[in-house]
Amino acid sequence: MLFYEQLKDIRKQRGFTIREVAGRSGVSAAYISQLESGQRGTPSPDILQKLSEGLESSYAQLMQIAGYLDIEPLAQDEHRKPLNLRVVLREYQVVLDGNLLTDRDIQWIERMLTAMFSREL
Repeated sequence: MLFYEQLKDIRKQRGFTIREVAGRSGVSAAYISQLESGQRGTPSPDILQKLSEGLESSYAQLMQIAGYLDIEPLAQDEHRKPLNLRVVLREYQVVLDGNLLTDRDIQWIERMLTAMFSREL
């Protein structure tokens, strides 16, 4: 199955319209429509990241169907290295539903995660 067919299938499985995905991802509805109809080539990884947020889909999945990643390495959990979420939050620009998180947002998330995962012995 071709990339554009799979992209459209993912959107429909999630129950989103093209406009909803556009609003959530920051990618124009016209561009998404052109992707889904096969009028555009494979988008860049940056666009795929935005689409993954708008589709509530895995970035890795979109990278795979676009041909940027091999399926095999991602399927083998024993080869995946753990990521420190605190480092990711602090060192990368983090986006949620198309919105860039502010330093205040990140501090709040860190406090919530710390409270959620703190365990009394």
